[in-house]
Amino acid sequence: MTMDEMKNLEELAEENRRLKEENERLQNLSPKERLYEHIHVSVRTMNIIIGCLCALFVLVIILGMMK
Repeated sequence: MTMDEMKNLEELAEENRRLKEENERLQNLSPKERLYEHIHVSVRTMNIIIGCLCALFVLVIILGMMK
């Protein structure tokens, strides 16, 4: 094997190890935290958005029952 091939194999092995660690870390998270990993906004902002959507849903249900 040439020096470049060995270096490439070492880089691939390191990337594989890093990806396995990240996969294990993600599997240990709750579903809420896994969602937050994919959406890059702060947890506080996400909680505010979820709260507003829930309040809007309740408002729509109440308005629908009034008519």
